[in-house]
Amino acid sequence: MKRAMPYRVFSRRSRFSLLACLQFITLISTLWFLTGCQEDDRATRTTAARASELANSRVDAATGGLLETLGQKPPTNTSTDEVKPPKALSWSAPQTREDGSALKPGQIAGFRIYYRLRHEDSFSVIPVDNPERTSQPLTDLAPGAYEFEITTVDAEGLESRRSEPVLVDLI
Repeated sequence: MKRAMPYRVFSRRSRFSLLACLQFITLISTLWFLTGCQEDDRATRTTAARASELANSRVDAATGGLLETLGQKPPTNTSTDEVKPPKALSWSAPQTREDGSALKPGQIAGFRIYYRLRHEDSFSVIPVDNPERTSQPLTDLAPGAYEFEITTVDAEGLESRRSEPVLVDLI
């Protein structure tokens, strides 16, 4: 009688080599990985203008929260419309002195406009010797972020305190 041979899964001729198995596993893994890298059609596409608008709204929200924390009011003009730089700086002549006494138009000798680029330490001065003139063109200034303060000079040469600073971005 013949002896029974043990059951074999593979015959000697069709045996898989370990290298062939690894190549097959690598191929299947790569295909599986690549199927997960397809572009998602549900993803939103944002234009540069919309991205800028979203970023500005987030900055406005953060600034508003900071101003609220500091007890200050947010600026009233929060529209996203393009703001054009002013062509002139204008002001109103004061009607009273710092001590509260009346200041008549004939007592004003002129004004002084103090200005600087915001990153600079010192101010430059534009003297306005005509008391009836209440505006100064800004066309001669180079582009930049400026700070302006104005004082009133009376007929005796006394100069008032500077006004609150006005910030202007000239483009």
